[in-house]
Amino acid sequence: MLLAVLLVYSSSVGCEKRIWKNSLDSPDQLGLAVVDALNRKDIEHLNRLRVQRDEFLNWIWPEFPASRPPSNFPGDFAWSNMNKKCNIGMKKWIARYGGHNLKFASIRFDQPSETYDGFQLLRGTVLTLQNAAGEKRELKILGSVVVKNSRYKLLSYED
Repeated sequence: MLLAVLLVYSSSVGCEKRIWKNSLDSPDQLGLAVVDALNRKDIEHLNRLRVQRDEFLNWIWPEFPASRPPSNFPGDFAWSNMNKKCNIGMKKWIARYGGHNLKFASIRFDQPSETYDGFQLLRGTVLTLQNAAGEKRELKILGSVVVKNSRYKLLSYED
């Protein structure tokens, strides 16, 4: 019996230390991954770089003020709206910038961050890319970045 309890305890402790699936170590890594996916026109990879439905509904949405009374805005409705905008945005940005052999230059956040229970939002994301001629361009194609346990993921793509 003691062995079973220890196994359950060690497996539950191990779950807490797991790396957040498809999250990255830094905003720069996230920016590099976005540019790589754009260059390859890989919409599936762009999608994996953002918060997924269960993550949104289980620990992001409940922390947002719109999820609580008096508004009680339903999480599924919020996810559906955000997901639709993200899908439009990913297709739009691949059509506009996909396959152009762009290089990641930098990523910055022009708006104040917001702290919630369990995560932080880095807002006003600006992605700077460089083309083959060396010209740099600042793009506002990414939504906020979520920081959870020192790991990074996009919340959304701009449409």
